[in-house]
Amino acid sequence: MARLAVDATAVAPGAKGIGRVARGTVEALAARGVDVVALVQDGVELAAPTQVVRARPAVLWEQAGLRRAGREHGAVLTFTERLPVAARGRFVVWLYELPHRRLARSRGLYQLGSDLVTRALWKRSLREAWRVAAGSKATAAELEAALPELGGRVTIVYPGLGAEFTPGEGPGGARYVLHLGSTDPRDNTETALAAFAQARTRTAGAVRLVVAGGARGPAQDGVEFRGRVSDDELVRLYRGAAAYLDASLFEGFGYQALEALACGAPYVGSNATSLPEIVGDAGLLVDALDAEAMAAALVRVLEEPGLAEELRHRGLERARQFTWERTAAALLPLLDEPS
Repeated sequence: MARLAVDATAVAPGAKGIGRVARGTVEALAARGVDVVALVQDGVELAAPTQVVRARPAVLWEQAGLRRAGREHGAVLTFTERLPVAARGRFVVWLYELPHRRLARSRGLYQLGSDLVTRALWKRSLREAWRVAAGSKATAAELEAALPELGGRVTIVYPGLGAEFTPGEGPGGARYVLHLGSTDPRDNTETALAAFAQARTRTAGAVRLVVAGGARGPAQDGVEFRGRVSDDELVRLYRGAAAYLDASLFEGFGYQALEALACGAPYVGSNATSLPEIVGDAGLLVDALDAEAMAAALVRVLEEPGLAEELRHRGLERARQFTWERTAAALLPLLDEPS
């Protein structure tokens, strides 16, 4: 296989989401001896060869920088659905959500302008891509529904999980349930709060809800809004949680659910989009908008003898399936296929 360039411009200190996926992918491919180079912003260090590029503004990087990368390398793996117009080269697009999910949340003049570019380019870009991959079966199904001509062309490639997400000691103290929320309506923190309020009245002994992240809400008995926490503190919170409560309405890949499983937190919550693929039988899955069903599942985990321990065991086994080595192994045949 000719040299592969990976668009790792999203990698930065503390980066999550695509930044984390790009880092893990490049380093896993390099560890397998693949001739790979990461296209990165200045100051980024990876356990793989890097090439510093100018990544801002994003539209200029995509239309000029990726065009140049397509000429210089055998293939380019990118996470954007806005490929350079009429560019030559083999572009592999790996998507985790369709753009319409982001377009609905746009704010500000720059973002609105960027969205106009997305609307003009994304379908044509995916039709012209050399290969298309999706981060979950749910995303692949959405892609093929939006672009029927991609039917049978979308390869499912799951990302891996960082080595820091392991079981261990939590923060101690009173029993608590963990929820990660933000100002994004897709996190559906309102339903998580309602479910916890119902569950708390049916639970013997004290239990509180710790809400980490940017979510805020009205004062509520037993609820602590912790705010944004460091990665190390997040791992400790996962490890010590009696349950991880997830009300998400959409996940292109359920990273937070997987992190919770890997740290030993029993999963309770949403069955939306990719989450059933990730959680499998390692959690109790319910309708993300059904606070009553979510509360009932949470009470079971908190009160039913042996259930929490069984889910912890299943969760650890489930999480072990998502490794960067497996990600690299799934990508290689896709990248090495003849045109």
